[in-house]
Amino acid sequence: MRRISLGTALAAVVSLAVAGVWSSCAASVTDLVVAVTSDYSVSGSVSTIDVIPPWSVDTGVASVHSDAVGREHNGLVYVVNKLYADNIQVLDPEDAFSTVRQFSVGPGSNPQDIAFVSDTRAYVSRYESVWMLEVDPTTGAVTDSIDLSSFADLDGTPEMAGVAYAGGYVFVAIQRIDRDVYWTPVPPSYLAVIDPVTNALVDVDPDTPGTQSIELEATNPYGELLVDGSSGLLFVPESGDWGALDGGVEIIDPATLTSLGFATTEAALGGDINDVTLDVGGRAHATISVASPSWESYVVAWDVSSGALLEEVYRPGGWSVADIEVHAGSAQLFVSDRTYTEPGVRVFDAVSGDEKTTAPIFTGLPPHDLVLLGSDVTHVTAGLGGRALLAWPNPTMEGVSFALSSVPVADAAVKVFDVAGRLVAELPVPTGRAECRWNGRDELGHRVASGVYFARTDGEAGSSCGGGGASARFVVLR
Repeated sequence: MRRISLGTALAAVVSLAVAGVWSSCAASVTDLVVAVTSDYSVSGSVSTIDVIPPWSVDTGVASVHSDAVGREHNGLVYVVNKLYADNIQVLDPEDAFSTVRQFSVGPGSNPQDIAFVSDTRAYVSRYESVWMLEVDPTTGAVTDSIDLSSFADLDGTPEMAGVAYAGGYVFVAIQRIDRDVYWTPVPPSYLAVIDPVTNALVDVDPDTPGTQSIELEATNPYGELLVDGSSGLLFVPESGDWGALDGGVEIIDPATLTSLGFATTEAALGGDINDVTLDVGGRAHATISVASPSWESYVVAWDVSSGALLEEVYRPGGWSVADIEVHAGSAQLFVSDRTYTEPGVRVFDAVSGDEKTTAPIFTGLPPHDLVLLGSDVTHVTAGLGGRALLAWPNPTMEGVSFALSSVPVADAAVKVFDVAGRLVAELPVPTGRAECRWNGRDELGHRVASGVYFARTDGEAGSSCGGGGASARFVVLR
């Protein structure tokens, strides 16, 4: 999580108040949503979107393969160019998204994902191969390979898909797909576990002959593997058989290499699970697809405590929703909408489900995959008279510092509310000061729960720039 000093923060928010606009603390090219776009035929490109409204966009900043996904590591964007390109393309946001490196991972290998153990070690899954690659992403050199042929089905390949690094291990989703029978998954599907110290497969069940991986409760681990930064748990979206409500989002504990069961199921959500997000304030999202009356994909919200469906967030009709990402710092849900007549990226409030955009954000070619560069951007609102309020770090696991854009001419206060509008804490801002800090506890001294919170300062106390209230939204993670 990026940190800034109070002096830097206050200087930034003062300049925001003068401009009267939304912004982030210490605005940076890393405070972006990167949209990997495609015509699904011959062309692909990258566009960038500011995470702060009005979501300024820069289209066509780089050319990529027509079948590609993006990942972020250490400020760089790694584009996995899939079948018939078969390479990793490295883009530098600090240098106008120029391609600083591009390296092959084997002709016809169809790479699917890349996960990083360190700046010089990464692992690439390849759909058309039994060999998982270790590469040095700073040079593109292949430094090792791991044989996953023991997990293959009868076609001879294991169909390795998503990759994640969690708890000191590399996890590889093994789909096991029968391509001759409508791409039907062959039970069971697995998570192969690799020890990056030795690059050997980890035997998760020594009492059973052979090297055992984690057998998943459902088949076809299809979506991106997600690691919860707070709990360290791994979330695996599993689609099962297409058209059957037999999948779910499985939770894996990397510490014990065991399954904790489903967080939610396809039966609960009502369709095949294609992609999921981690939660903000107890609410998570998924893209699901249904076959009837015609194949379509759409976005739903679900309760992380019960796994129950909360609502349909966005259902445009047709096979339109390609990817979703939640930006925790601003509690925004970004949706990749490939609706034929009006494609683009739409933005929703991740807590209420309300759409914030009035029209899709144009990305040139239709968006296919979204990548977040940074997640802790502070949501700053300029109030009447130009006053603004800054809250950071955002998200936070402990306390929050607040900075006003101007020094109050009389005693003021910053009030903290939960999403239901209940007052959680009231913090005095003495005359002559422009900052205060909240310890993350309510007025009874209890630590508040995870979720979205709002801070507000009213204008009645006056300010050197003419009064006016301001507010900021931030997220508490436990």
